[in-house]
Amino acid sequence: MIWWVLWGLGVAPSLAHGMTNEERLELRYESEDMFYHAYNAYMAKAWPADELMPLSCRGRFRGREPNRGDIDDAMGNFSLTLIDSLDMLVVLGDLEEFESAVKKVIRTVTFDSDIVVSVFETNIRIVGGLVSAHVLAELVQAKHGVMSWYRGELLNMALDCGTRLLPAFNSTTGLPYPRVNLKTGLQGVNSIQLTCTACAGSMILEFAALSRLSGEKIFEEKASKAMDVLWAARHRQSNLVGNVLNVNTGDWVRRDSGVGAGIDSYYEYVAKAYVLLGEDKYLERWNSHYSAVMKYLGSGPLMMDVHMHRPTTNSKHFVDALGAFWPGLQVLMGDLKPAIEQHEVLYQIMKRHNFLPEAVTADFQVHWGQHLLRPEFVESTYFLYKATQDPYYLEVGKKVLKSLQKYARVTCGYAAVKDVRTLQHEDRMDSFVITETFKYLYLLFAKEEDMFLDISQFVFTTEAHLLPLTLARLSNSTAVPVSDDFFYDEDEDVEYDMACPSTRYMFPGYDTPDAGAASLRKPLESLVDDSCPTKRILKRKLTASEFQSTSEDHLKLVRDMGITIITLPDGRVQLLHTFANAKTPEDGEEGLMFMQEMIDLSKQQSSNSESPPKMVTFQVDGKKHQLQAGPAQFGKELKEGLSVTGNIVLANHVRACGGSLQNGESMWGKIVVVERGDCMFVEKARVLQSLGAIGGIVMDNTDGTAATSSPLFAMSGDGVDDIKIPMVFLFMEESKTLMEILQEVNELKVTLEEKPEGSETDFVSTAEADHNEENDDESTEKLKSAVHAFLEKNLNSADPQLDKNLPDAIYVQMDNQTGEIISQKTHTIRSPDGSSRTVKTIEKIKNGEIQTESSVGEAKIMKIEEMINIEDVDEDTIEESFPVPNVIGEINNAEQDLKEFEGKVLDDLIFGSDDKNADSKRTEKSSKSFPNFGNMIGFLKPASEAVQKVIEETTFENPQILSDFLSIDFSDLLKVFQQIFVQSDSIEEAYRTLFEGVSELGAEKFIKTFIKNENSEEIEKDSQVKELVTKFVASMSGEGKNIAEMLGSEKLNELVGEYLKNIEFESLEQNDKLSVTMDKILKDLEESALDKRTNVSP
Repeated sequence: MIWWVLWGLGVAPSLAHGMTNEERLELRYESEDMFYHAYNAYMAKAWPADELMPLSCRGRFRGREPNRGDIDDAMGNFSLTLIDSLDMLVVLGDLEEFESAVKKVIRTVTFDSDIVVSVFETNIRIVGGLVSAHVLAELVQAKHGVMSWYRGELLNMALDCGTRLLPAFNSTTGLPYPRVNLKTGLQGVNSIQLTCTACAGSMILEFAALSRLSGEKIFEEKASKAMDVLWAARHRQSNLVGNVLNVNTGDWVRRDSGVGAGIDSYYEYVAKAYVLLGEDKYLERWNSHYSAVMKYLGSGPLMMDVHMHRPTTNSKHFVDALGAFWPGLQVLMGDLKPAIEQHEVLYQIMKRHNFLPEAVTADFQVHWGQHLLRPEFVESTYFLYKATQDPYYLEVGKKVLKSLQKYARVTCGYAAVKDVRTLQHEDRMDSFVITETFKYLYLLFAKEEDMFLDISQFVFTTEAHLLPLTLARLSNSTAVPVSDDFFYDEDEDVEYDMACPSTRYMFPGYDTPDAGAASLRKPLESLVDDSCPTKRILKRKLTASEFQSTSEDHLKLVRDMGITIITLPDGRVQLLHTFANAKTPEDGEEGLMFMQEMIDLSKQQSSNSESPPKMVTFQVDGKKHQLQAGPAQFGKELKEGLSVTGNIVLANHVRACGGSLQNGESMWGKIVVVERGDCMFVEKARVLQSLGAIGGIVMDNTDGTAATSSPLFAMSGDGVDDIKIPMVFLFMEESKTLMEILQEVNELKVTLEEKPEGSETDFVSTAEADHNEENDDESTEKLKSAVHAFLEKNLNSADPQLDKNLPDAIYVQMDNQTGEIISQKTHTIRSPDGSSRTVKTIEKIKNGEIQTESSVGEAKIMKIEEMINIEDVDEDTIEESFPVPNVIGEINNAEQDLKEFEGKVLDDLIFGSDDKNADSKRTEKSSKSFPNFGNMIGFLKPASEAVQKVIEETTFENPQILSDFLSIDFSDLLKVFQQIFVQSDSIEEAYRTLFEGVSELGAEKFIKTFIKNENSEEIEKDSQVKELVTKFVASMSGEGKNIAEMLGSEKLNELVGEYLKNIEFESLEQNDKLSVTMDKILKDLEESALDKRTNVSP
């Protein structure tokens, strides 16, 4: 068997001349100490919690700590770390602690909990840990006479847990659902139908062991069926599998194929299922998969993901750290040379950063700097050493060990590294650190003759749990065991030379295997630039505490660091750091430090800015009103009975930023109401304070917000404490209540005060807010709130030289496949008369080049003049000729006041307020109205289920189509979609036409072709309209001609053009329709003028 052969090619210990026996022994003891340092900290500070929080020195219980999203689904309040660690105690030979730990597990752990858990994680950690511990408990009981009391309790617990996972397999295909409730099964979680390949394909080892040890065959049957379904779902031409699929349809949702996250342990379990169970089908599948992986992914120094259906094209520009297990699996299955080469590249990256980052780009730059103390690289290092006995790999292991000791060890265990470039800690120690990372380090430095167990008799699961090779004999297919007298003659020299991997065969020109391995590593030594761990001193150009909002130099430095400032829909701001956008790698590293400093500043400000809710209180007609309000982190604090009472006045302009107020003299001694936006909260306070106000109320500008549905919001300052008046914040619903009362009451006196301690608050608790934002960790949430004081200054500078029309919103998206960043900014420009325009600017940033496009649209039609100037109107079908607005007939002369038409909606201007058929026409108009899309995400995720189905059908056939959409301008897409929509019977048909066109031609080509055709048609139509309008105007006389000249040819052309679009005017062949329309327009104009003259004649 392959596994046996691997251990059978041991080389004489004398070959390990690169490291002395004493040093190796010291490293073995040190790795053992590392395990106990973490294990003892967990038992003393965290047990029976699932995990240890090493910085907090306490346990992490499910439901008691802020929700971290999917990460927490590995936990079920079942002493995860303890169960995961049981077999490591036996590996170390610590039978006394092993027996004590087993008793704790049996006595305290239960699975009868109403908790949703990950099927994959619970299987590999809990079921695998219990089965392995059961096997080892029986082994030490039989061979060492300990634990005589043990009667298979751990196996019974594994059966209980496995049985609770079985409902997950109740899908149409037999693939397991990704989540299950330990008490109620699929109840409440069966809507989660998408699972990763590794999640569905990493059950066979643990479930087969459970079946063969217990006699309950259902576990192996279910896991084997899932493996069969995944094999059948592979792409038949490439023999690759995708990343995510639907458990009920078996259809691929993500077709990117690699050896890292989402797929990794599927390939591992295909190989090890053959090793452990001895079934030939798994070996055949492995050979097919492995050939495909090496053909399509193995051409470069890193195993880059490809599209399973287009395997010659990459689907990602980065690889993740989970793929570091691959060299170890290659060694196990007999392909040593590529394992050595791939491992060496990973080691060069690891040396550069002290740890292997969570993800790196194709050019070895950090894509995701987090390091969770993962075991995969150490695992491959261990297998390579066992196969080659090359002391080089002992040195590699030593480097890993020393990095962990220097940068990850803390008082309570070992803390994950938030970013390898800053080496900041994270309050997290996953159970795999103890059971895998430290286990492989210990096995690497321990000599076989000194180990308590004969490791060669076991297979490691993906969680490094030990399953015995003897399980193959317990299969129904191998029910007849091999007889004791069965043997055959063996020529040891021949067997050694034929062994797989055979170092003599692969390195025939070298005296030793390590010399042959060194020859493979030599060309890769300088592949990763600056791989030598030289310590550079980075000279800082700007720190977070030095940052000034009004400094152009500071803003430029921040941009050079690769930092983008984003405005969230609720007005808060967020930092986005993209290393690839930095001007230089050094700037990118400084950007990381700047970000970390911002987070630290936010923590300081959060700890110093805790303030209870406030209230705005007033009485109207004897009735008391209380509106809950948020506090400010600046100004006079309303506490200990301090309150401010005064009449209120509404600022004009309501945003109350510098230089915009027209009623400043009326603010003296008043509480002033202002609106959020255009400048910082603290700047509004300064303006009010300078005009003699005694307090301020800031109203939210985001629709739908309310104290009953939002967490407490505290207005941030800018670090300068010069405000002496109190300020409070009202959400939108409370603001509406105040404004409605203010309209009815001329003199309204209000009191700003603190909400009484102990009284109920309407604000949503932080825990509830965390529950609604599953993937927001604590640092990110703090960055989005308390760090506001340092970030908002970038967007709200008072410097007149800076852009005064700052954006209302910025939406930033990044295409991970192309590296392209698309930024859409929206500006609202308000005119003095109250009308407004919206300007959208779209920027594409790729390879340092910026392309900018702008579009202007009306936010509201305020006057008939603006109505004439509108260019983008819904293309709705209206039968016969377009009716002439009744209001046109009321125009007398150019000097007539047009204010009476302000505020009329377009429908009233078109159909006329007196039109008896207006309601029916409006109904017809709205039956197929053009949707309002805010951005590309809204377009690709419409509310209509029918449209979603159209998109899903298309993307299943061609997943690349979504990337194509992200590569084009959103404004161009909307322009094309609007034209398609007009010509379609339904929005579903419009979507289908668009997606089919893009799928056939590609997005860019389709859009360009369509726009080119439309432009040529528009030019032709415009020319026809101008020609005919000119003829009709020339034929007029009297007042009609005067009025036409008053409107001007340009406006008249546009007006008529809009009318003709709505009567589906296509060409000169429809002159009769045009004639009817023009005749009616001119007739109404002349009749109106005649009526006016008659009314004023003596």
